[in-house]
Amino acid sequence: MGIFNFLKSNQKEMITLDEFDNQDGALFLSNYKIPRVPVLLKGAANKWPLMSKWDKDYIVNNMGGYVCKIIEDSRPAYSKEQTTLKFYFEKLKDVSTLTLDPFNPKKPPLFYKDIEASNSFFKTTDIQRFFFFHSVKDAGTLPHIHGNAFNILQSGTKEWVFYDASENNNPKGYKLLKDFNKKYTIGTHAKDWFKKEVPKLTRKHDKVYCCTQEAGDIVFIPNGYCHAVLNKSEVMGIVFETSS
Repeated sequence: MGIFNFLKSNQKEMITLDEFDNQDGALFLSNYKIPRVPVLLKGAANKWPLMSKWDKDYIVNNMGGYVCKIIEDSRPAYSKEQTTLKFYFEKLKDVSTLTLDPFNPKKPPLFYKDIEASNSFFKTTDIQRFFFFHSVKDAGTLPHIHGNAFNILQSGTKEWVFYDASENNNPKGYKLLKDFNKKYTIGTHAKDWFKKEVPKLTRKHDKVYCCTQEAGDIVFIPNGYCHAVLNKSEVMGIVFETSS
């Protein structure tokens, strides 16, 4: 039984994210981005070039020179071991990877040629950082926060949990995030957090969201929203963090 099946029978307070399935940018802005509400942009990337073009061979042949992190736990930001995407895909197994680079709109990364740049949700000039990721089944990321971000899943399935952890808007959520950061440090894994903490999370925070993301979906994470991810399969995709 999946984690969210368990939650549905035991924690009715958890809120399933809205599935926003149209390209109305004004409606997205007013209903989700401005009020800081996470949302699943269902199938929003289905027609983007990356969906048909990306596989391991394509990444190696076109972006293989990019430097990436080698990740063996669920705290990828703290990983220090690096290699190239070519070496990662051709030589390594049972680990994950993440690029972590600033975005220059005047010289965008090669990955960006496969994104529908004129989309309804973010502009090239708003992007600050990008994160290409590939990860194995049962890996993931532990609770963390960053700026507004759009997580585009090219392949696989991921489960998400969110809550507001903005220090200004939700001090209770911010303290909870800090507690998790102390408890789940370098070397720990998202699957353990999901198993141990998620079933009791709504007793610690007033409003907790969840969703299942599938290939072609985009998850919007508002600035200051804590989120954690568990991979239900091998996954690949890219994240764009924006300034507004």
